[in-house]
Amino acid sequence: MTIDNATQIEFWNGETGRNWVTHDALMEAMLQPLGESVMDALAPQPGEHVLDIGCGCGHTSLSLADRVGAEGSVTGVDISAPMLAVASQLAAERNAEHTSIQFLEADVQTHTFEPELYDVVFSRFGVMFFEDPIAAFANIRSVLRASGRLAFCCWQPRAVNPFMTVPAMAALELLPAPPEMPPRTPGPFAFEEAEYVMEVLTSAGFESVVVTPLKQPLTFGRGLSLTDIVERLVQIGPIAQMVREASEDLQQPVRDKVIDAVAPFCTQDAGMTLDGHFWQVTARR
Repeated sequence: MTIDNATQIEFWNGETGRNWVTHDALMEAMLQPLGESVMDALAPQPGEHVLDIGCGCGHTSLSLADRVGAEGSVTGVDISAPMLAVASQLAAERNAEHTSIQFLEADVQTHTFEPELYDVVFSRFGVMFFEDPIAAFANIRSVLRASGRLAFCCWQPRAVNPFMTVPAMAALELLPAPPEMPPRTPGPFAFEEAEYVMEVLTSAGFESVVVTPLKQPLTFGRGLSLTDIVERLVQIGPIAQMVREASEDLQQPVRDKVIDAVAPFCTQDAGMTLDGHFWQVTARR
C-alpha cells in the first residue's frame, strides 16, 4: 500500500503555506534564477505539454508557459491550497497570454493522472517531500510520453549551504538545537545525497539519470534594511521555526545575534547574498 503525504499536506496548508504567500515576492526573487537554470536544462519546446510539480504560487508555471507557447500547455500541481490560490490569480491576470495553464491541488505521489499525457516534467524544489519517493517517481514517470524528459533541482547538504548555516549557527548560540532528523526524511534535504537521488529515479524506472552540482548565489531581501532582512528570515527563512518556538525574552537577543552574523553578507541595495549549492537532476522515461 502506498503511503500518503498527510503530514506534508497539513504543513503546507497551515502557517508555512500562508507565510510563503505573504512573502511570495521575496522568495520568488531569490529562487527565480534557479528555476530558469533548470528550465534551460529541460529545454521545453513550443507545443510541448508540461507538468510543473510543486508549482507553489505559479511563477514557474507562467515561465514554462512562455516557453511552450499557445500550442503547448502547462499543468501546475501542488498540495498547498493557499499557494495555488495565488497561482490561479496570477494566471487569470495574464489570461490573454497564458490560456494553456491550469492548476491542480493534488498529491503527485498518489494522484491518478492520465497516462503519457506530458512531454516534460519540471520541478523547482517540489520533489523532496514524498513519504515514498520511489512510488512518487514511478507515478511521475507514468505521466510522461515515450522518451519524455524530467528535470528538477534540490538542495545539497545543509552544511555546504551558507544560506542555511550562517543564520542558524547564530541563533543556536542562544537557542537549543532542533531534533536531528534521520537522513532522507521528507523535507528540504531529503535528496542531499546524489547517489540516493540516482537510486530513487532508477528504481522508479527512469533512464539516463544525470545529477549535476549547481552553485548559485542566493540573494534575499533586495532593497531591505539589515533589520528587515533578519525579520523576514525569522518569518520564512531557515531559522523561522526555531525562533517561533523561543521564549519571549529571547526573541530580540536572537535577532541581534543573527544581525551580527549576516551583516557581512548584506548591502542595502542587493540584500543578503550567500552561496547556495544544489543538485540539478535530469532523466528520461
